[in-house]
Amino acid sequence: MLELRINGFGGQGSVTLAHLLAQAALENGEQGQALPFFGVERRGAPVRAAVRMSPTTIHAHSQCELPDYVVVMSEKLIEEAVSEGITATGTVIINAPHAVAVGKHPTWQVDAEAIAREAGLFSADGLFINIPLFGAVCRVLNIPQKVMEQTILNKWPGSNGELNLGAARRAYNTVTQVEDSGFNMKVGCW
Repeated sequence: MLELRINGFGGQGSVTLAHLLAQAALENGEQGQALPFFGVERRGAPVRAAVRMSPTTIHAHSQCELPDYVVVMSEKLIEEAVSEGITATGTVIINAPHAVAVGKHPTWQVDAEAIAREAGLFSADGLFINIPLFGAVCRVLNIPQKVMEQTILNKWPGSNGELNLGAARRAYNTVTQVEDSGFNMKVGCW
């Protein structure tokens, strides 16, 4: 079973991203479970959601304590996201305009904000970065692009789906693994 946690700020679409990933697992012939975490969240406050994917029945229904993957929707949340827990070999996927190495964890980077801006994914509250992040996470998890596309079109048929599809495709094709250049940002050291 694969466990993934999403760390973001209220209003960035963490819960929608979790639901899209769970649906993509289902579209891919696996089991998927989205686990939104509702506490005192409010727009702009740190929030989290989790996802489980498995080729067999998922019996767990608790929050993910030590996920295999952590999606960080803002660079400002790196320290909190990693210190909250991740497996020793866990992978970090981060929305950032530049490469960021996170300790000894394999790290993937995508500029979801730039992709959302270029695609015109705006709301009254800001950018919809969850759509590009969905594409990036699908690529990192080896979810076929066709499955990612079908998930989006099932959720948003018509012109909204096409708009979202373009942003997700771009992220799917541009997410990159951060090479360890000898510099590793240590959690807690800024």
